[in-house]
Amino acid sequence: MRTAITLLTVLCLCAVPILSQTPATAASAQTSAAQQADADGIRQIEADLLKGENTTDVGVFDRMLADDYVNLIPRGVGPGKAEILQHMRPHAGQAPPYSVETSDMRIYVLGESAVASYVKAYTARENGKTMREDITHIFTKDHGLWRLRFSRASACQND
Repeated sequence: MRTAITLLTVLCLCAVPILSQTPATAASAQTSAAQQADADGIRQIEADLLKGENTTDVGVFDRMLADDYVNLIPRGVGPGKAEILQHMRPHAGQAPPYSVETSDMRIYVLGESAVASYVKAYTARENGKTMREDITHIFTKDHGLWRLRFSRASACQND
């Protein structure tokens, strides 16, 4: 009987550390999967914004930009959501005089916030000249949906 109690005690002592690590590992895997899903969602939003810019799709910007969107451009504070939409509406559905591409995108998910950083290249259709910007976008979740809240662009070396 004494041996059985000793064996049961040893098993219980060994089982506690093993069992306590399993939920932490499972929680970590769930967090990692959720962060990956959020990162994929941000990547899709960025792709939609790029497509919206290439096709002057006002609806994309209306859905993706937060109402209190802040836009910092190389010359200072740029237009907010209302001004961007107002400027785009007369040209809705038209291709702009340039094409836009992105490269070197990195996504960082930080709880209810996310950061996307990348290089954006504008190529003029008329003469082929290219202008590049270093972009940082900050997203926050608003009622479960990601919204672009802050954008910062700075000029890079141009062709």
